[in-house]
Amino acid sequence: MKMNEEPSRFGLFLGELKRRHVWRAAIAYAAVAFVILQTGEIVLPAFDAPHWALRLVVVLVLLAFPIVMVIAWVYEVTPQGIRRTADMAPGARGAEARINLFARLALLGLTVVIVVGLGWYLVRWTVPAEVAMSRGEVGAPRVGSVPAGAEVSAIRSLAVLPFENYAEDGQQDWFSAGMHEALIAQLSQIASLRVASRTTAMRYAGTTMTAPEIGRELNVDAIVEGSVLRAEDRVRITVQLIHAATDQHLWTNSYERDFANVIELQSEVAQAIAREIQAELSPEEATRLAAVTPVSPAAHEAYLRGRFEQSNGTEEGFEAAVHHYQHAIEIDSAYAPAYTGLASVQLMLAMHDPEAVDERLPAAAEAAGHAVILDWDNPDARAILVEVRRQLQEVHGSLEEGLRISVPTLDSLTVTVPNEEWVDAVSEVGRQIELQRLAAERRAVAAEAVPSLRIIAAAKRLGAYGQYDEAIAMLERLVERDPNNPPAWNALERLCAVRGDYAGAVAVRRRRVEQAGGSSAELRAVAQLERAVAERGAEGYWSWRLERLEGKQERGEDLSHVEYAAAYVGLGRHDEALDHLERAYEARDPGLAGLGSDPLWDPLRGEPRFQRLLRRLRASFALPRAPR
Repeated sequence: MKMNEEPSRFGLFLGELKRRHVWRAAIAYAAVAFVILQTGEIVLPAFDAPHWALRLVVVLVLLAFPIVMVIAWVYEVTPQGIRRTADMAPGARGAEARINLFARLALLGLTVVIVVGLGWYLVRWTVPAEVAMSRGEVGAPRVGSVPAGAEVSAIRSLAVLPFENYAEDGQQDWFSAGMHEALIAQLSQIASLRVASRTTAMRYAGTTMTAPEIGRELNVDAIVEGSVLRAEDRVRITVQLIHAATDQHLWTNSYERDFANVIELQSEVAQAIAREIQAELSPEEATRLAAVTPVSPAAHEAYLRGRFEQSNGTEEGFEAAVHHYQHAIEIDSAYAPAYTGLASVQLMLAMHDPEAVDERLPAAAEAAGHAVILDWDNPDARAILVEVRRQLQEVHGSLEEGLRISVPTLDSLTVTVPNEEWVDAVSEVGRQIELQRLAAERRAVAAEAVPSLRIIAAAKRLGAYGQYDEAIAMLERLVERDPNNPPAWNALERLCAVRGDYAGAVAVRRRRVEQAGGSSAELRAVAQLERAVAERGAEGYWSWRLERLEGKQERGEDLSHVEYAAAYVGLGRHDEALDHLERAYEARDPGLAGLGSDPLWDPLRGEPRFQRLLRRLRASFALPRAPR
């Protein structure tokens, strides 16, 4: 290289950046920006700032970066104060001109990239979600997921996925599982919201599926994801709400508390999610969500460990859970959830081992009795009492309407408990008991040793939990084995329709008529249904169903108001659907058992009449008041 060869324009530019201390300014700015963002992440949630506030801080920090770089290029800090940076030596004027041009173009390009990138982010992700949530917009009536690309509508159903455990020692899985279960239990108290059961959500632990894929499978509007970190006596939980159809992140927040205040933290997170989805809460629901029962941290930890062991679903796990629950009771004898947990695990052991029924059922009843005394409106304890009654009836053949429970604190307590299907619909423990029965029924179905009505009931429950493939396969086997089974055909067609597979529902109807050697009138009716679905889709299907129901009513046939309501929901005629649901409630129609969990009713969940009806349904499970 020749000694008088000029350095490259880029080399001159880098040298000038160093001379003007721009590198130093960039490093200092990055350090200050890091401190600002970390402070905002801690301070903003403490003042209940809206969830977009932290995003706004990030945007401002990034937009300020090119401005700071321009100022650092032009000015410098000297002992005499801020001065304009001196120009290059007179002999370097040509190089300075080239450097200044290069610097202006580089800074202009950097500014354009940052502004365009942030503008796209704000328009694509922030604005639609904020506008939709602020307006409370509700999409058209539907039975199924929000179409991809659709504007965010009101959230009427969600699934809480298992929380990630960020503990370094890997020994805190029981804690993250407990936080996950507690959040599901609290959100499930909201009448305007359908929450996927914990058992269903656990299928997605560690999944690589996207939110739209999970949303389609579970037929939910939103997904809640989160992570938990417990370090000694401090707990940090981060939760985010995602719109399932579009994968938009609607809200995220982090909370940090002492472990002694973890129950308060659970309540705070549940209330925050309820606010973000704009859930309509009755005064009673708002009170329950905000309620925090004081408890010994050690007792609560033992309880959470018991829940974790019980969730394994094995006999070894159940036995370990018994010890944890008993330890929690030893620490705090007034802790109702520990008695409920002990009662449920004793019941599970009885269901796993029929030979242990005489030992386990009385233990379950006694613990549930304690839970009822401590928390008279405990739905989980009631669900356990219902199942104990059912099993005692199976073992001994009969049982009085009231269940007599001996407890040390009272000579006796008579508790009248409602129908088991209704309790399962409003209790998370009830759903777990139901799934235990369902597992036994699956095994029996495989051996063809179950009455058809039980198979149909099991398939309906699977459908309510979003397990459509298994439910449909179960019914397909049943109609293949027993083609002359109208309830099985009805359930199969209904599952296809609720899933949004109207072509499949029509195909089921045609197979049913043809295999039964249907009349020409029945075949014409099916052809009419096929044309209606081909031309009008879901509207055509439900209009045809409604016409059939009205025809049967004119002939004096006994019909379920729930079936009428289903047709009206499919047609978007909500007032008429609610009229029939209210009549079904007055008639104690067993079809209402799935009102809280069946996706079919999601379009009604924002209706005050539906919410009042569901609350009345849940209130009908209330036990008689405690004796004074």
